[in-house]
Amino acid sequence: MIQDKIFKLKGKVQHYAWGGDHFIPHWLGMENTENKPFAEYWMGAHPSASSTIIINGKEEKLYDLIQQDAASFIGEKVNKTFGELPYLFKILDVKDMLSIQVHPSKASAAKGFEEEDAKDVAINASTRNYKDKNHKPEVMVALSEFWLLHGFLMEDKLLKVLQTVPEFNRFESIVMEKGYKGLYEHVMLMAKAEVDQLLGS
Repeated sequence: MIQDKIFKLKGKVQHYAWGGDHFIPHWLGMENTENKPFAEYWMGAHPSASSTIIINGKEEKLYDLIQQDAASFIGEKVNKTFGELPYLFKILDVKDMLSIQVHPSKASAAKGFEEEDAKDVAINASTRNYKDKNHKPEVMVALSEFWLLHGFLMEDKLLKVLQTVPEFNRFESIVMEKGYKGLYEHVMLMAKAEVDQLLGS
């Protein structure tokens, strides 16, 4: 019976500092009396924050169930192709700016994950870079106004910006001497006070 294969799913909240404190709790029908940041609600089978499903009145981690019987929970074709649930559905509430994110290729992610596993770095350790073996292609659907900066300009277009925006003129020589990588390193290591002054000018 198809009804026997429909389960109630409970996701996992991620309390990252940049998250809002109202939308996700309201959507989940719960109180947030501590005003904790509810940044993301994950619905999937990620090993570090798996959703749970109710089976016979008992909560079970979807990740564990897939490991035990993948054919039943994600199907033989999906399991043969991906070896796991091949997506992670998230609802985000972004209150403050997120940090810059750089996503690895599939091969780099798998290599990094295996290297950290071999060193016994815990999956939820703050020092761990690779939480899973996957690259991070993303599809985003904005439910409200949302601004996103994506990717980098080609070097010739970047140089034009640096040359025409007076506040950015100082960076042109860095690109000429050290390339894009040198500029990125310089900007990422700038003192907060210097960044604030530059953005405020």
